[in-house]
Amino acid sequence: MARILVVDDNADMLVTLEHLFQFYDFEVLTAANGREGVEAAQSGNPDLIILDALMPVMNGFEACEHLKRNPVTRNIPVIFLSANYTSDQYREKGLDLGADDYVLKPFNAKDLIAKINSLLHRRQLIDTLRSDNTSRLRQVDAAPEAGGAVDPAAMTDALTGLFNGDLFQLRLADACARSGSAGSHFCLALLDVDLFHRVNEVYGEHSGDYVLMKVANVILVNSRPTDAVFWLEQNRFAILQHQASEGDSVRATEAICTAVASTTFFDQDFFALKRMPPRRRQTLTHLTVSAGIADGGEGEDAGALLQRAEEALSRAKQGGRNSAVRYSQLMSEAQ
Repeated sequence: MARILVVDDNADMLVTLEHLFQFYDFEVLTAANGREGVEAAQSGNPDLIILDALMPVMNGFEACEHLKRNPVTRNIPVIFLSANYTSDQYREKGLDLGADDYVLKPFNAKDLIAKINSLLHRRQLIDTLRSDNTSRLRQVDAAPEAGGAVDPAAMTDALTGLFNGDLFQLRLADACARSGSAGSHFCLALLDVDLFHRVNEVYGEHSGDYVLMKVANVILVNSRPTDAVFWLEQNRFAILQHQASEGDSVRATEAICTAVASTTFFDQDFFALKRMPPRRRQTLTHLTVSAGIADGGEGEDAGALLQRAEEALSRAKQGGRNSAVRYSQLMSEAQ
């Protein structure tokens, strides 16, 4: 049974929403202002939050900001339900703070339940993908080449379930320090999702998060068992390819590019979330990634290696995307 937290200072509205959601077999938690709502979200672990905008002590916008800053609550879907802040500027403000929808009172009960079920379904899909990503990463993290196990809470990205940028910096420095010793050769591949801004423009940022989760999963599934995959920022991934020559890295990275290009990201589950008419479903069909590869040589400097991979990635982007470019290729062309 899904659990919904309703935050509203109107006692009658709290009772109305509680009865409505219980009728549809949801478990209901309630809070009378934003501060109580933030506390209830932290302690009650709801699956979704209904948030009024105008409230005493802490209004809905302030509460949403707190919820989205807190790692414990930031992934909980939020729907604003407001009778006072009805103009577009407030709707945009709520969405900019990370809310998933902004509904005006009076509302249509069936429409609200449909929105809730859609968001709950999306969260289930994302949680499943994140769990799968995290499980795969733990298998890699147990390998000697990975540098030892880490605290998942501190070093895992909350959105994708991948290793985060902080751990990437540590692992990159460690790989560089060990380069040159027996069996420690490695390559660094940076991958960037091509033209990802179009996904957010067409479908919205929250749906974009779902698609990024799927991209992360495709990269993980198609990486070598000893490779460590990291999420850096925006739509950027990094792979430390242990015990790999430059040729090994190119083949492995090109296989990932091919796998991403052949994957249907905008599938039945995706469009069920968006409830999008068929004519708009053809706006985007597939995604591609571009990659830059740098060979980690003996005594390599981490910053310099990362810069070389960035330059190779930039060339891949300029050269038409959906390809993997080696930094050594750039050097050969310059000579």
